[in-house]
Amino acid sequence: MKKIILFLLLSVSLYAQEQVFNVQRYCIDEQPFRQGECNVAGNEYSFVFLDTQKHTVVFFLTATKMKYKIVESGVFAPDRNYTFYILENEKGQVTMRINKQHTKIEFMYPNTHIYLTVGKSTKAVHYE
Repeated sequence: MKKIILFLLLSVSLYAQEQVFNVQRYCIDEQPFRQGECNVAGNEYSFVFLDTQKHTVVFFLTATKMKYKIVESGVFAPDRNYTFYILENEKGQVTMRINKQHTKIEFMYPNTHIYLTVGKSTKAVHYE
């Protein structure tokens, strides 16, 4: 019985961990949008911290830090390979999408789309 309780506690603590995505490359496409083109691209250290327990996302893009609250999430209907998140902060709403392999993240702002490639060094706990 003690082993079962210990296992359950361990499982819950693993579930509660935040996901940390180590961004290897970013591509910023500004309006007018052109698929596959980047107005700005780079590989400076950037990170995405996703905590579904606390309903928060923190996005570090080079020297910029953006904090968001998750207001909605689900499977992206047009492409079931992606999970979408509607994020909100004092500046408004943005849509974030993450593929199931956790190798691509997209932030879709009204005037800017940011495409992130996540490296193999990513430490993440899968939430299903």
